[in-house]
Amino acid sequence: MNRREILKYTALATGAAVSGSLASIILSGCGSDAAEKALADGYKAKFFAEGEMAQLRSLMDVILPKTDSPSASEVGVHKIMDSMVGEVYTAERQAEFRKGFTTLTDYLNKAGFAGKPIAEQTQILKTLAASTDEATKPVRDAYTDVRQQTIAYFLSNAEIGMKHLNYLPVPGKYEACISVEEAGGKLWAI
Repeated sequence: MNRREILKYTALATGAAVSGSLASIILSGCGSDAAEKALADGYKAKFFAEGEMAQLRSLMDVILPKTDSPSASEVGVHKIMDSMVGEVYTAERQAEFRKGFTTLTDYLNKAGFAGKPIAEQTQILKTLAASTDEATKPVRDAYTDVRQQTIAYFLSNAEIGMKHLNYLPVPGKYEACISVEEAGGKLWAI
């Protein structure tokens, strides 16, 4: 996995600069390819407890549900995030992430997130993201962190890049201004 590509995809997908903490984690080296290991059969969580993995998976599937492409959990994004947080984050950043994730899950539990239909779950997340209330800032920041990572890991997934986006491993002629229809009806993976 190319960490610089994750930065690029996150910025493109969210339309914003990547948070400093995510950028430092992605650009810091790691001894192994966490994403590849996360997709292996028999995956054992590195950071999240079993219940937290279920919450994370559910949240990611609301952020990126199944459409004409797989949902986030179908391509193992929850496992990739667990692996990245558990194996790549520093102990200090893990503690920060734990605090934010706990704040986010507490907020979602109070809102009855798990028991609601997907349309209502989506609305809860949209309302949270759009909130300007200073009291919800820690929750909003934690949600933004999870959302950015979900999108980055989803878009950097080989299956998504090769099967659901246009993919050309060796680029051809550069055409700056073409419509999506001229590109085969799909956005480019790279």
